[in-house]
Order: sequence, then structure tokens, then C-alpha cells
Amino acid sequence: MADTFEPPLLLEHPSFGVRVLQDAMDAIDFLEEWPLGQRHKLHACACEACFAAYDGRCEAEAARKALIAWARCVGVKACGSVMLEAVERAGVVELL
Repeated sequence: MADTFEPPLLLEHPSFGVRVLQDAMDAIDFLEEWPLGQRHKLHACACEACFAAYDGRCEAEAARKALIAWARCVGVKACGSVMLEAVERAGVVELL
């Protein structure tokens, strides 16, 4: 998929826990959970970049970089990347 983050991005924040963002839609969901009173211009730029990647107007890597820049600015720990291995058993995905 064109909006997939390669590799996936691991974000950590005390209020939101640890999140693995695998694509632009995961990033959009995370950004939209951010409190309204704590959003600013860089949040809007990260959102726009993720929407653009989702819509195919820009590369996923550009959205990933915008998200990392926003995360660093607001104190969300961006753990860079994570490689996931998983197996599906009876419809349940288990991380290895």
C-alpha cells in the first residue's frame, strides 16, 4: 500500500501508551486523539501530511517524517522504527 510506513513507527506517551503506527491512517487516528487545546501548527502540518499520504498526494515517508517532527516537539517519544513479526491463528494476530 502506498501509505504504509516502512518500517512501522513506534510512539510512546504517558497519556496514550505505546502505539505502533503502520500506515497513514494509524497516524491520522493518533493525531486526532490529541487534545484540542494542545494542537498547534506543527500538529496541523503532520495531519495534512498524513492525509496527503493516505490520499496518494505524497509519499508515506514524508508523512512519517512530519509525524516524527511533531512527536519530538510535543514530547511524544518516537522510538524510530519497529520490525514486527506476527502469526495469525484462528483469526487472532499474535506478535512474536
